Amino acid sequence: MEALLPPSLRQLKEALERLPGIGPRSALRLVQALLKKPELLQALWESLGEVAQQVRSCVRCGFWAQEELCSLCQDSTRTEPALCVVKEPADVLAIERSQAFRGQYHVLGGVLDPLAGIGEEQLRLASLWQRLRHEGYQELILALGTSPEAETTAYYLARQLADWPGRITRFA
Repeated sequence: MEALLPPSLRQLKEALERLPGIGPRSALRLVQALLKKPELLQALWESLGEVAQQVRSCVRCGFWAQEELCSLCQDSTRTEPALCVVKEPADVLAIERSQAFRGQYHVLGGVLDPLAGIGEEQLRLASLWQRLRHEGYQELILALGTSPEAETTAYYLARQLADWPGRITRFA
């Protein structure tokens, strides 16, 4: 069946399948929708190019940015003396949507998962330790999720920070 597709469509379908939550049938539906709306295909092409060229990780917190610092790190009104540690940039958006937190964030870029080859070196831990030493936070909020790997990471962080003078809490 795949052999019936022109090579460029097959390549697009296979690229879409590599995205999380998109299987072969969903990828084919997306390809079909894009072909029916050439203006959407063009807009997607341009957006992907811009993202590839302009978006990077904030050097301070790891959230998405187009400059050295993201909009959250540049926001001088975020004065709560707490640092919220999250797994991925999308987690920042979820917390911001709740409007329950006005402090700063630190994106680890994952959680400890030895079976997947994710150890301390693959996470943004060195910059977390540095921020906690030099930026005067009084509270560290761990918002890493409830998976076994997230629980292990939270436990690891709490153990590493046993001598840190601030308070360590978890989001419910």
